[in-house]
Amino acid sequence: MMRALALLIFAACSGEHYPTGEANAQPVPTPKPAAGSAAAPSAGSGSAAPTACPCDDVTDRNDERKDPPHDKLTLTKVAFKDLPAWADDKHAEAVPSFLRSCEKLAVLKDADPVGHDGHGGVAKQWRSACKTAAKLKPGDHAAAKAFFETEFVPWQAAGKAGVDGKMTGYFVQEMRGSRKRAGKYQTVVHARPKDLLMVDLSKHIKDAHGRRIWGRMDDKGELVPFYTRKEIREGALDGKKLELMYVDEPIDLLFAHIEGSAKARMDDGTTVWLDFAGKNGRSYKGVGGIIKEMGGLSAPGSGTMQGIRKWLENNRAKWTEIVDQISSFVFFEEAKQQGAMGSQMVVLTARRSMAIDRAFIAQSTPIWVDTRAPVPNSTAYGPWRQLLIAQDTGGGILGAVRGDIYWG
Repeated sequence: MMRALALLIFAACSGEHYPTGEANAQPVPTPKPAAGSAAAPSAGSGSAAPTACPCDDVTDRNDERKDPPHDKLTLTKVAFKDLPAWADDKHAEAVPSFLRSCEKLAVLKDADPVGHDGHGGVAKQWRSACKTAAKLKPGDHAAAKAFFETEFVPWQAAGKAGVDGKMTGYFVQEMRGSRKRAGKYQTVVHARPKDLLMVDLSKHIKDAHGRRIWGRMDDKGELVPFYTRKEIREGALDGKKLELMYVDEPIDLLFAHIEGSAKARMDDGTTVWLDFAGKNGRSYKGVGGIIKEMGGLSAPGSGTMQGIRKWLENNRAKWTEIVDQISSFVFFEEAKQQGAMGSQMVVLTARRSMAIDRAFIAQSTPIWVDTRAPVPNSTAYGPWRQLLIAQDTGGGILGAVRGDIYWG
């Protein structure tokens, strides 16, 4: 579990769509001419290998917010010189990620709001920044740095608990698969059932803040909860022809469910990317917490993703007992593109995309993250400061100063 020391959001123009801080906030400045506007979803990536992603427990990235947000975002205007190590970043690496978000903004009408409740401004305010970014030369870090400093204004984010927050990381789970159920390939990867329904409460409730519910229609025409993981394991979906493929390791598939995407190396030599296609809408219970309740993972530091995987591998007799307590279940579809897809429907960039709580931050927003992360090939932690773009979301990513960095 990484603790974010500071999360800087670039509120393009002026930040007038976000709440400014109380005592220490500066007056909201007049918007810059031809500047972009605050917005956007993200999915981040780290500089270390996926195995360097520390977690006290594994955060489910697919569970929807079920209640209105209880946090509060306040922003205090700062200067770029106040951002720790800002001048040391390779800013051009963030431009391709930003341009992918620009592609989504381009299809919006000028007056369309960006982000929930329009706290990212309107699409027209992003046009100039996106147009300028498209002209930048790849690898020109000085020009990219100047671009962000010209088009955006940095604001320090704070929640009810202050500027410190929680920062985690996620990755694309790799699996070994086959189109046929034979030999070691016995675990089913399910496609989305036709009767699985999703209701966007924002279309029915004014203050829904992007909340969604999932379920199915019963014989009376009422929306009821979809089948649990245990019910699916016991055959609730058998005979519905939902088998996308079969994998040889159920632990890999469990982590794919948690992460929401995967890459399968097939037995015929091909590679298939899998995207999130839906979920049963049931609550997620952390696998690490379940194991701890059973007396496992008692050693300091054993609650990491790597520690959880090792425990599961060494205690396969307890597999069913554990997973049946995780009611949530995820369905996949074969991706049309190579790479992990964020909720903004853009391919994520390692170390430059991140997931945020869209109740507070709009997708497409550039974010400066100041945190600590594992040092590659070491057990030590060190400063990790980079510019990322908000391009993804996750059910466990809740709060004003909360992020999940995409590690690739």
